[in-house]
Amino acid sequence: MPDNQISRRVQLTRHALREAMISLITERPLASITVTDVCARADINRTTFYLHYHCVDDLLQEVEAQIIDHIGAQFDQPPSIETLSTAIYFLKNAPDAPQVRRLLYALIGEQGDPRFVRRLHQLTYETFQRAWQARLPEVDEARKMLVFSFIVPGVISVLYTWLQGDLPDMQAEDIVAQLSELIERGISSLS
Repeated sequence: MPDNQISRRVQLTRHALREAMISLITERPLASITVTDVCARADINRTTFYLHYHCVDDLLQEVEAQIIDHIGAQFDQPPSIETLSTAIYFLKNAPDAPQVRRLLYALIGEQGDPRFVRRLHQLTYETFQRAWQARLPEVDEARKMLVFSFIVPGVISVLYTWLQGDLPDMQAEDIVAQLSELIERGISSLS
């Protein structure tokens, strides 16, 4: 059998396993997902699973890496109102937006994966670092890290609250504008 057919079969199998994992993540706590669950959802036997992954956590890390890569691609440019609005708009209006929102909600939430949250923080820090370098080159790294450490958990919390459905009337542009005001002017922006 030619190598490209084997490669294609491997790609299809791995894709089926990732999709099964994503589906399960949106339905139940991460800690309760087993190899048997993933295999049943993907309609693939356990032996095949173990040809590709050592455990569910390996598959989870691959799914999370793809998500981080996808998010990172959205922020190749320094962050701005427009790029944040586009990302939030996508989360709200993409054809698979409900599943994407549930997936992020599950990964960021109380029973989510702290590794994913750390990687999301790191990606966000790197993105903001590029913007700060252009805008505030004279500010030392320690002060930037202090501000970043204060701001990012709040931004992720707002995203989590929105994904939870607690901000149903707010449009992406409204959320981003409010966050930008809070970042730029602090709590005085609420008056």
